[in-house]
Amino acid sequence: MNIKINRMWAAGWVSGCAAAWMVAAASGQVSLGAAGDSLTDEYAEETYNYAMNWVQQLEQFRAVDLGPTAAEAGQSGGTWGEPRRMYFKNDWARYGATSASLLSDGQHTGLASMAADIDHAVIAIGANDFSPTSSAYINIYFGIWSASQITNYVNGRIANVTTAVNTVSNSGIKTVLVGFPDYGVAPITYTSGVYNDPVRRERVSTAIRRVNDGLKSLARAKGLPYVDLYGLSWAMFGSHTQHNSTLTIGGVSINLLENDTTSHSNPLAGFVHDGVHPHTTLQGLFANVMMTALDLGYNTGFTAFSEQEILQHAGLSYGGSDTIAAQLGAWTDYIVNFACLADVNEDSFVNGLDYDLFAEWFESADPLADYNGDGFVNGIDYDEFAEQFESGC
Repeated sequence: MNIKINRMWAAGWVSGCAAAWMVAAASGQVSLGAAGDSLTDEYAEETYNYAMNWVQQLEQFRAVDLGPTAAEAGQSGGTWGEPRRMYFKNDWARYGATSASLLSDGQHTGLASMAADIDHAVIAIGANDFSPTSSAYINIYFGIWSASQITNYVNGRIANVTTAVNTVSNSGIKTVLVGFPDYGVAPITYTSGVYNDPVRRERVSTAIRRVNDGLKSLARAKGLPYVDLYGLSWAMFGSHTQHNSTLTIGGVSINLLENDTTSHSNPLAGFVHDGVHPHTTLQGLFANVMMTALDLGYNTGFTAFSEQEILQHAGLSYGGSDTIAAQLGAWTDYIVNFACLADVNEDSFVNGLDYDLFAEWFESADPLADYNGDGFVNGIDYDEFAEQFESGC
């Protein structure tokens, strides 16, 4: 039997955590690919390689196959070349990528070309399209762009992601679409001394929400699970007027206003030493919403990391009690499973609430009851809904 032995990327990376490494039978693995930016590009490529992002945590601690590293595959020079560089063959995400450079770098076409080997993929882009150093953030925050310029930019982001999603999902890969996060509520933005006005920061957030409305509609049209990373970022960091200074995981306070050091002397910090990228603990939260979306949409059988596991991955001891749910709610709160259209109230569950709501729409001939999208509300819609409802998707 072939087995996969998970790899530790840096010596001394996580002390006292060796017992957590998993050895999983290849037959039980989920093949996964990814496209996106530095939230998804392996941290092992960077100076903050003492931390792990969500992709690495899934590969290390769950039965996820992201392919070999370039060195393991015997690639010349130990690299796959741009945009993948050195690490997982299936991870096309690139540090610094925007929705436009994702296309120009060929992340989407590269990922789609691997359809024979990859069953699932996550597309998670957008942080850099509205980063505090981007022209979009500056122009919207300071009121330089007109309403039509903002609309053009928003529509352009939706078009870019649509191209990527169509390319990957049309190849047969089961795709999860992740919405744009909001840099505006992250400490690097509101502590910068440049973006002090919460009203102006909200201007940018409004534009991001418009993009995400379009992406959510795209996910609905394609029948894909959608991850609301925008909502998760607000739940984690707070609003423009009320910031969170800590997030408690497993009874342990993670300091959202602190950065780690280059020598990794502050593992309780919310961010690595560059102050931009979420540390291992916060990336563990991202990992959980990704796994939950994959499981809801495609029955992958993933179990979310426990709070104790999230802390262990960062080399931290469990504080004795689970504390995330009281602050963030359930992981399903940040997922809409459009892969299951019978979830008509979009709460990630198929139950009597969905049946009652659909029946109400159907009886009033509400266009929302046009289940098959043919422009009519009739018995065909009811039959198709009932079939998916009974199967539970």
